Amino acid sequence: MTKTIDSKWSDKLSDRYSAEWKNAIDIVRNRFKERYFAPIDEMIKHERKEIRTRVGFIIMSIDCLLIETLNQFLFGIEDTNVKYNRSNPDNNFKYNSQAFRDFFNHSTNFPEFKSTNELSKIFYDEIRCGLLHQAQTKTNSLINIKYSEMVRAVDNKDFNNGIVINRNLFHYALEKEYNKYFKDLENPESTNLDGDFLRDMCNRKMKELIQ
Repeated sequence: MTKTIDSKWSDKLSDRYSAEWKNAIDIVRNRFKERYFAPIDEMIKHERKEIRTRVGFIIMSIDCLLIETLNQFLFGIEDTNVKYNRSNPDNNFKYNSQAFRDFFNHSTNFPEFKSTNELSKIFYDEIRCGLLHQAQTKTNSLINIKYSEMVRAVDNKDFNNGIVINRNLFHYALEKEYNKYFKDLENPESTNLDGDFLRDMCNRKMKELIQ
């Protein structure tokens, strides 16, 4: 984080009713817009077809980063491993894939992933880990803009045989999720899945980033 943003993050934000939160929300919003959403939008709408049709892996890789980051903001954690790790005595928080489960369960823009937690794990294994570790999707899974559904089974029957992600629909849903988060931050009473206040969690996360 730049020193400019660092200097603008007020100590008064420990009070979730502080008037400083109006400016703070703009800081967080602009951070993600300028670094991620605006550049991706340029790629999706690029005048050269050979560019805008070949950026699926780039977009989905960044979207996976953004999912994990937003989940960290929701729970006020510095790193996903802080909450999700094998030493956690609670089986609900032993694997990083469970961070994606919690994100999709918290979201309002990914109804396809709410029907079963298994789909979020498949997405984590096939898409997130495939792209970030091998620079490719795993097994039969695909990323394209061919189908009208955000996510569908490769064989149209069983998600375990691979999934197809419409990267534009997925990205636009994620952008809506971020916008919803910023809107929720306007209400000092908004909470996450654990009942923690979003402003408190955001303040904790931002303080960790600017240390």
